[in-house]
This record gives sequence, structure tokens and C-alpha cells, in this order.
Amino acid sequence: MAYEEKTDWLPDDPINEDDVNRWEKGIKDAHTDLAAHKNDMNNPHNTTKAQVGLGNVDNVQQASKTDFDEHEQDQVRHITEDERMKWNGAQLSKISDDNGQPMFNLTTDFHTELQNYPTLTYFSYDKSAANAPPSGGRGFWTCSVGKTYGHVIVMTYDNKTFRKSLANNKWSDWVELENTEGAQEKVNVHAGKSDIHVTQAEKDNWNNSQLFKVTADNGQAKINLSETDDFHEIVPKNTGMVHFTSMSKTLNGPGTSVRGIWTINAAGDYGQIIAFDNTNKTYRKTISGGNWSEWIELETTVGAQSKVSNHAKDSTAHITTEERNKWNAGQLSKITNDTGGVLVSIGDADDFLSKIVQTGEKFGTFYSTGKPTNAPSALSTRGFFHFTATDSDGNGTFGYVVAIDYRNNMFTNYLDANLGWQGWNKVETESGAQTKVDKSLTDAKNYVDTNYSNQKLTILTGSNAIQDARTGGNEYPPGLTLMDIGQGNTTGYPLGYGIVKNEKYHDYRFTQYFYGTGNESNSYFDSTGTWIRHWWNGSGWTAWQKIAGFAHANIGTTGKQLLTKGELQKINFNRKIKDSHNAFDVKNNRFIAPNDGMYVVNAGLYIENYQRYTNYETSIYVNGVRYKNIAHYRVNPADPSDTTDINIGLYGAATVPANKGDYIEIYLYVGYNGDTTRNITDNPGWYNYFDITEIAGRNFPTL
Repeated sequence: MAYEEKTDWLPDDPINEDDVNRWEKGIKDAHTDLAAHKNDMNNPHNTTKAQVGLGNVDNVQQASKTDFDEHEQDQVRHITEDERMKWNGAQLSKISDDNGQPMFNLTTDFHTELQNYPTLTYFSYDKSAANAPPSGGRGFWTCSVGKTYGHVIVMTYDNKTFRKSLANNKWSDWVELENTEGAQEKVNVHAGKSDIHVTQAEKDNWNNSQLFKVTADNGQAKINLSETDDFHEIVPKNTGMVHFTSMSKTLNGPGTSVRGIWTINAAGDYGQIIAFDNTNKTYRKTISGGNWSEWIELETTVGAQSKVSNHAKDSTAHITTEERNKWNAGQLSKITNDTGGVLVSIGDADDFLSKIVQTGEKFGTFYSTGKPTNAPSALSTRGFFHFTATDSDGNGTFGYVVAIDYRNNMFTNYLDANLGWQGWNKVETESGAQTKVDKSLTDAKNYVDTNYSNQKLTILTGSNAIQDARTGGNEYPPGLTLMDIGQGNTTGYPLGYGIVKNEKYHDYRFTQYFYGTGNESNSYFDSTGTWIRHWWNGSGWTAWQKIAGFAHANIGTTGKQLLTKGELQKINFNRKIKDSHNAFDVKNNRFIAPNDGMYVVNAGLYIENYQRYTNYETSIYVNGVRYKNIAHYRVNPADPSDTTDINIGLYGAATVPANKGDYIEIYLYVGYNGDTTRNITDNPGWYNYFDITEIAGRNFPTL
């Protein structure tokens, strides 16, 4: 059968097993149809030759297999997948708005908002945004198609540059990029990896792929600053991203002829300039809040390479791969002395624990005689210690010690800086532990055999089981006994079948429990619960009192219900929302008590009403007789109207004692003036409801 949707869900409708199975089948059918379509290689869409362009193929001689293979292996003419991804990630899509301004401004959360923008994007941000750098600014964001990998670089208004990365949907911390001196430290670590650098020709090609106008029509600078121009005046007037040139004496320039790019916000008071001169030097300048920074010279590839090359010649500063592998496989902290012996020796006059703490090492080995103070054994020991934290003097504050004497006894001790040493504990050996376990098992068997017997704890079966609940307590054996009560028992037990536990000390101290054993997943779900009663030799059995498995029901209405003027009428509660013991009869709109007990009854009605004399009374009826009035509404407005809506809600609650089989209903007296009819609204269960909760296992005693 095809999937059938359900479109009339109500907010409090229960979801049952049929609903879930129907959804699962719909999902499975959809996957089956999709898989069949994917595997259909017989042109299911009837695609023609013209549609795929075969009519445009030239009828010319094809290259030979040898020529084709030679062409295919030509790595100069072809590009690699890495190169394709790099170029596709370049400025080949729109990275700013039509005015060269940022595509968007981050205001809430750097991480969440950035992942809404794929490829390369030019943006601005507020420093108040979550996960933002400490100062506002502008930057660029580039990410993978899946938005799980990416990079962001920002230039802040206080002339700093930061970078962070997204890898496998996890963000790194912000890293501040350095100027010439700071870069030198990182250049020393950075090797000459040619596969992650680009040439000037490649950079020029990629920069020429701009999709908005940052250059003149011939690809040259859009603005050329003369010696009489002033950077501080020209730049704020030409907002967005601009390619420029300037003379060596241009006012507020870097002091040399340069080409470069500036990016400025629409107000002209926040932005950055990056410039390049003919000696291969790079300069940067920032405007923040209308205030200009000084020019900063950045490191160039040539300068960095020169420093790297000079450093590479120093063979004493480098290690071989074999050395690195050897050292990485060895210990990374000193745990022995230089000859391979123990790191710490503890003598007779030492304090064992103080000597360990004061070694100044976090991890190490030791040897101790058996005479030091606080030693774990009177015999000499060897072992190791490990501190996870130390104080300013290098003394251990948190850690442990493991010591083994020459008779193979092992001891442990733990140091907590707040609590001190926790004391030596001897670690049990396998054989020692087994001996103790064997002794414990033997002692336990002897204890049970000595202290327990069938007279004190047994299961009564066959003719020994007392099936008649009316049998007096003096007929039961002493001690703890269990009995199975057969199905359909009608002699006075709370349910027709279950388990009975007897706790009899003597004829004046006897408590009996009954446990219903209904199957919650089958038709006996309402046959669960626990009851208790007591036997007194002088007065007999007390009544059963329920102590677990109380009933509860939540019932609503469906559609509107017409209210008859001047009559007392039963409310048609007919939609089950919850019913723990299947105790509500929707045909007769009544709750039938499944057990003797005390019940809390809550009822609510929302009525379509008008501005006329009105008199409504809600009552609880038990076995067809009014028990309690729980809500009353009466009003006589001074300016009556049959068209002015004044809907009202009647809500109330009361406790109701009921015996098993008693039924509880809700009635409403309807009184009003005028001829406009009244209805109970069709609102859902939070307006119209009939809730019943069993709160006690026995009815109030009759006085």
C-alpha cells in the first residue's frame, strides 16, 4: 500500500506504533524508488541525441591511443585537482556588494554566521559578536562547499591581523599574524614548502578574476596618487576595494613608490591599505574611527626565504629523520639517572614521602632502604612516582607513588595538596586475593546454612499455598513466604491473579502484600499495582490498601457541543488522551473506578457566551447522583447584547471517594437570557478537559 499522510494532527494527539510504522514504511518506499531509478541505465527520461549535443560533434579523425596517452600525461598543459580547487576558491564569485563594500556585517556569532556564506566573502563585524577578535574590523572568509572546512582572516581597526580556521566543523583559536620581527620567529620554523606558495604570475592571474570593478578598464590601477595628493584625503573619498598607485613623495605614503589595494567602509572611517614597492617590500596601514596608523613593513617571500636559506646552512641546529624518530620513541622526561639507574635514592635518615615530593621532577624512579620515615615497608623498595602538578618551587602537589619490596609486595600512596598524603595501601596479589575470596565464599555459605531455612524463607506451592484470601492469618506459617495466586481468583484478593508475600513474625505481627502481575504490553495492562493489609489476631484482616500502580486518565472533547437552555446536561467527554487502566468509557462519557480509592477529579470547560444574563454550574456526579459543585459562573450585565462575545471558562476540582465499579461524570447546568445558542467550544485539551488521578489506595472509612 502506498504511503498515506496524516494532515489533521492535534497538538496533544498521542503518537502510536502504527504512526511510526507508517513513517518508516514511507521512508523505506522512497529509498527503494530512488535506488531503482539510480540503477536504471535504460534512459528512463528518454533523453535525445540533440539534448546532449551529439549533433555538434565534428566528424574528424581522432587521436591515436599513443598520442592520447602522451597528452594525458602532460602535466604542464593540465591542472591538478588541488590547483583546480585553489583557483575555484579564488575571487571567481561575488565577494562584496556592488559598491565594493562588505557582503554582510557579523553581529551575533562569528562561527554560526560565517558558515552561512560559502566560497570567498568580504565582510565586516562588530567586536561584540560572539567568538570575535577583541576589536572590530573587516576580513575575508573562504570555506569548502560543505562548509565544514574554511579559513577567515580579519584586519582590525587597531591595526592588527588575525586568522582562524575551520577543520571538520571544529574552529581553531584566533592567531595573530606578526610584523617583520614577529614573522622572523615563525619563518625559522617554516620550511621552504614550495607546494603551498604561489608565483607572482599566478597571483596576478587570480587577482585579475575580480567580478566587480577595483581597477581601470585596462586592468591597471583605478586611482593614481601624485606627489601633491594625500593618502589621508583620497582614500576616505573612494570607499570599497580600490587598486591604486602612488609616488614616492605622496603625502602620508610609505616613502616609496608603491602599488596596492585599499578597502574602506562606506563612511570612510574604517579600512586598511596594503602596498608593494619595486624593491619587493610590502607595507600596511589602517584607519580606525577616522584615525590613521603608521605604515608597517611586512615580511616578503624573498626576505623570508633568505633568512630560511641562511638558517638551513646551520647543520648543528637541525636533526635528521632518524634522530627525530629515535628521540620521539624515547622518554620525553628524565625518569632515571644518566647511567640508567634510579633517579632518586632514599636513605635511612630520609623522610620517604618528603624526599619524593622535593625531587623537582614530575616522573621518576627511586630506590629506598626499609628504614626511612614514612616508608611503605620494613624491606627495601623500588618503584616510581608521578606528579600531575607542582608548586612554584617545583615540589609535587598532586600525584601518586608505587613501591615494590623485594618480597614482591606492592604499595601505593596518593598526594592531594588539599588533603595531604592519603596513606599507604597494600595491593593484593592474585593468589592472596583468591585465598580471601575463597574464605569469604565459605563463610557466606556457612552463614546462610546456619541462619536461613525453609521455615524462615520459602515459597508455598501446591496445597501449602493459601488461595483463599479469607483464610485467617493464624493459618499461615511464620517467617517470609511467597505464594502464586491463580488466574480468576475471587476470594478477596485485589486482582484475579498475582503474587502474595507474607511477612509473619507471629499472630499479632503479620503484614501481607499483593503484587499484580499484569502485562503492560498486552491486554492485562490494567492488572498491575501493589496492595497491603494487616492481620490482628483479635480483629482479623484489615481492608486492602493500595500503595502503588495508581490509575490516571486525561480526557478531552471533540467538536462543538450544543448547550440546551435551562437544562442540566452531561458533558460529552469522548476523546482519550491518556488512560492508564482503560477505565474511561467514551460511549457513556464516564470514568469507572478500577479500584477502591480516593480520586482527584479536575474538569474544565470553555463556553461560547454573549453579553446577556448567564448562569452556569459545573458538578461532579457519582453513580448518577450529584456529588459536588466545582465551578459556578453567574453574571447579569447592565448593557445586554446577543452579538457581543464574552467567552468564559469554568474550571474546578474536588476529591471523590469511590469503590471499584463506581462511575464519575461531569454535568453542567445551562441558564441564560436571549435566543442566541450557546456551545462548548471545540478548543483542544488545554481548554476542555476531564482529568482523574487516583491518589490513595483506600476509600475514606465510613464513620
